[in-house]
Amino acid sequence: MDRNTWLKALNKLLAILQGLVLLSGWCIPALLLGFSIKSQLQPFLAMFLATLLGILGLVVHEGGHFLGARWCGMPVLLVRVAALEFQVLRRGWRLRWSPQPRRRRLGGYVIAASNAQRSLRGQWMAMVLCGPLSNLLVGGVALGLGLAWQGTLGAVLLAFAIVNLAMGVGNLIPSMRVLPSDGMLLLGWFAHRDDQRPELAQARLLALSVAGVPSPQLPQADLEWLARSAMPEPLVAFGYRLAARQEEGDWPALLRMEQELEELLEARSGELTGMSVLIELLRLELAFCRAYLQRDPSALRDISMGTDVDWHTPWLRPRCQALVALLEGDRQRADSCLQQAQQAAEASVILSQGKSEALLAAHLRALPGS
Repeated sequence: MDRNTWLKALNKLLAILQGLVLLSGWCIPALLLGFSIKSQLQPFLAMFLATLLGILGLVVHEGGHFLGARWCGMPVLLVRVAALEFQVLRRGWRLRWSPQPRRRRLGGYVIAASNAQRSLRGQWMAMVLCGPLSNLLVGGVALGLGLAWQGTLGAVLLAFAIVNLAMGVGNLIPSMRVLPSDGMLLLGWFAHRDDQRPELAQARLLALSVAGVPSPQLPQADLEWLARSAMPEPLVAFGYRLAARQEEGDWPALLRMEQELEELLEARSGELTGMSVLIELLRLELAFCRAYLQRDPSALRDISMGTDVDWHTPWLRPRCQALVALLEGDRQRADSCLQQAQQAAEASVILSQGKSEALLAAHLRALPGS
């Protein structure tokens, strides 16, 4: 049996162990609450309370990741807890209800960018470790209070302690399922020594974009590495190149990129699962460019924009509406839409986005006859 086979077998065993630990973090609290709380609604009341405590434990876990990221100066882009998704803005938050696929319905995550002023290893280890450590800390406090308290409240505190302790321990087990566990990520970052590794190209590009580096100034070597990698990295690289051409006003090149995108999608057709929002976004940006170059508002009037694209890029719709208004001769409505797009872009923690929208607004206002 070769090394890869052994590693796959070990990962499967660890994944099973992790699943059992996390499952016990729901079953044991449900049993404890079922025996401790007398009600005609049992066992459904106990199951409901255990699920609610599990969601609160998830809040503790993702909150720990968030605080760990902010402690290291890492810009946080998105936080999810079950079906609630929080988009972090430069001032405040945006919130939406967005259920996940069935297999991850009760999961969560924090998406953060690296702090470009620090080495990657320390900041990512701290961010990853703070999630399970928060569960273990809260679980320890709840355990102490639960043992000191009697009655229903004591039972609820003990159940909450078990939820958090199981979540903390379970996430520290190194395994690879749909996504790598916190324990697996910790091992990877602990062994990390070279911030310039090609595999970290996307992390470096995101960190630079968040720090305000314009798309035309991003490292070409990293973009080329993404373009040769597995999906969705080639689409991400395409998006950076598209933004660079937009900011430079190279509209003929952008028109040629439409065919390039379709050829890329056809060549990688078997790798596109879960990438519909990114593909839709790229096609919408190219439709905007075609409408600009051809001075044809119909190219934008007939397109539909999904709620996910609106959520992730709230500046795109008003920018498209501004172009339609300019091409129809309505300068007042166009200015209003451009201001809305600029405000949405400047609210983003990705500092380069505000600069990009300002350049695009200048291109639109320079249209002949506008």
